[in-house]
Amino acid sequence: MHYAWRIARENLSPDKVPDMPGVDIQWSHTRPDGDMDTLKSRMAAEQMVQAFEIVFKPALTSKHTEGAAIDMTVTGYLKKSFVNANQQSVELKSHSDLHRLGASFGVHKLVSDPPHWSDDGR
Repeated sequence: MHYAWRIARENLSPDKVPDMPGVDIQWSHTRPDGDMDTLKSRMAAEQMVQAFEIVFKPALTSKHTEGAAIDMTVTGYLKKSFVNANQQSVELKSHSDLHRLGASFGVHKLVSDPPHWSDDGR
């Protein structure tokens, strides 16, 4: 996602993306004559950015790559009760209530990034 963003939004040349173990993505698209098609490459990278709904430039190392963050959307919880980490029943009446419930388990919401939850809220 890091390089999709850089190609689409920062004009990194697709042929400058280094190989990465386990990442089999052809960033540099070519024309029939074999030359790089920069426009097609940028369009494909932009499609990736949009498909994954990326709103911030992804880092190469992050809470996600450390296994300490997840992007998820939680729905259908309003006016329902759940048990928090202290074994207390709490009714969720707002997004803030959901955030407090998550925090009781050590999962914190980054409000500025709609799907992002992590171990420290960053």
